[in-house]
Amino acid sequence: MTATMYCAYIFIACYFVIERSLRKGQKALNLKPEDIDAGSSQLLWLGGIINLLLFVSAPVLNAHQFGYWRNSTIGWLGLALMVSGLILRYWAAKTLGQFYTRTLQVRKGQRIVSCPPYSIIRHPGYLGTLLLVIGAGLAVTNWVVLLIGTTLGVASRIYRISVEERLLHDKLNDEYQTYSDRTWRLIPFLY
Repeated sequence: MTATMYCAYIFIACYFVIERSLRKGQKALNLKPEDIDAGSSQLLWLGGIINLLLFVSAPVLNAHQFGYWRNSTIGWLGLALMVSGLILRYWAAKTLGQFYTRTLQVRKGQRIVSCPPYSIIRHPGYLGTLLLVIGAGLAVTNWVVLLIGTTLGVASRIYRISVEERLLHDKLNDEYQTYSDRTWRLIPFLY
């Protein structure tokens, strides 16, 4: 295993520690989604489990030369993306505070959070996890892991964002529409 692989595994462990430490209260920790979640939490979890299995299997795939890149620069670029993703995810979750939950829900007294990073991107936490997934695929220097992980990550987050935005439009009406009109969904100037 390479140094970038070891670091990638450490950063993935950091992600789980951050996720657990930033969720406050039983409602935020609840794993049982309500109907409004429309299966988006299960899809994210399934994609996450598959990605974890891919990252763990990368040393075996690389040993058999299946998708292996012999380029340490790619691995270090991946680690930089992972660190960026972790920072963005942490910042987004910390900014949401009590509204940061595992499943989709609108809590009593919920308001739109529009301070940075939410002043530019409506879903910076999802962008952070995408950077983490893409970075991990690069860090393990395996294009098969990168391709499958990125495809799963993008597809599951696009679905989750569509469900979440539908919920927020229904519950927060014009206030959310105004916020949507002045921000980007996930990637500034693109989406």
